[in-house]
Amino acid sequence: MAYAQWVTIIIHNVGNGKCKIKNLGLSWGKLYADGNKDQELSTSQFNNKVIGPDEKVQINSCGRSDAASGTEGSFDLVDPDDGDRTIRHFYWDCPWGSKSNTWTVSGSNSKWMVEHQGANYYGGGIGTVTVDALKKGA
Repeated sequence: MAYAQWVTIIIHNVGNGKCKIKNLGLSWGKLYADGNKDQELSTSQFNNKVIGPDEKVQINSCGRSDAASGTEGSFDLVDPDDGDRTIRHFYWDCPWGSKSNTWTVSGSNSKWMVEHQGANYYGGGIGTVTVDALKKGA
């Protein structure tokens, strides 16, 4: 079952500035409600979602039931107070039938500090990844 290929991404805005999810898209798999892989969610429920100071947003994704596919997707975290300038780009790939998972954070915005932890890179699901975002001087 492809439900074994999953990722939960918890984005926590630990600063005083706002950030926003943009360009969330999936190449494989689906988004699902917290705790219920059978309740599918749309990317539109997350795209353009503003994350205020000390707020968290959780994105859950997994492969489809009875399908030989895992989950693969990406999104940008942007600064809505700076013309939606990209803070970081996030990408994951948790393929079905492979022992190797991918979680990457790319890009740079010197006005922001971003830390992430928790990804499993070998076998099974990527697991729960936490992302802390902090706007400097805000």
